[in-house]
Amino acid sequence: MPTLIPGELISISMKNMPPLLDNVAFEIRYESGHLYFDRCGQCLLDIERECPGWTPITVDIQTGKLENPSKSLHASFNNGQFNFTAEKASKLTMKEIVKEISSLWNIIQANLGLDEFVRIGFRLNYLLATESTDEADRRLQRSKINLVIPDSVLNDGYIIKHRQLIVVLDKDGTEYRVELAAVTRYEGLAPPDLVRTDPRMLSKKQKEYRIAKLKQMAEYSANPMFAVNLNVDCVRFNPETLSVEEFILKQTEVVGKMFLPLLGEL
Repeated sequence: MPTLIPGELISISMKNMPPLLDNVAFEIRYESGHLYFDRCGQCLLDIERECPGWTPITVDIQTGKLENPSKSLHASFNNGQFNFTAEKASKLTMKEIVKEISSLWNIIQANLGLDEFVRIGFRLNYLLATESTDEADRRLQRSKINLVIPDSVLNDGYIIKHRQLIVVLDKDGTEYRVELAAVTRYEGLAPPDLVRTDPRMLSKKQKEYRIAKLKQMAEYSANPMFAVNLNVDCVRFNPETLSVEEFILKQTEVVGKMFLPLLGEL
């Protein structure tokens, strides 16, 4: 068996790594969310009582923000929209993510009396690790979604430095914005106010959040990650009925079947 130098080991490990589900985001936009200005506090209180791990971070007339640091989850809501992000989606199953989203949304929808929805969207971000942005660009050249540059441009000395491939598809009333691009990602966590505050001045729930946040920050890695990024945004406008679980699980299946193979072909 030949001896491998460290660089060769890294190269082999990169080539064998499957696509990683890096993060997911969910959004609902709605009409007539005026009760936010009366019941935002009730929403936050109900979530704190009924949804383990969730802590209100900030609240004002603009928005209410929450975080579940032990699972790297964030959420916010106001009179017009509800947003949810899972930063380390690969550490959870999609059913676990759906459960967290549904738990928050059910409380917010009930408190704000929401029944008319303008837009529902779910975005999945996958990373195919590479050793450099140059390698990511070379892989993108092999994508079936690609650019066609006129010979007159290339013959005049222009070269393709970076590729960002985007197409918007529509099927059965759902739009799919599919993007492929080379990325360099840096992880970073800025300490929130509750981490910097004297722990003697915090409530029991705030202390639990602080400990979870400090643990999350201890896992922080400053190393850059080069990759080909597959970003698929699944959107439906003016849905007549709304089932968070059904929409997310269906779109996850569609992306896995129709678009994720684009990474495997690179």
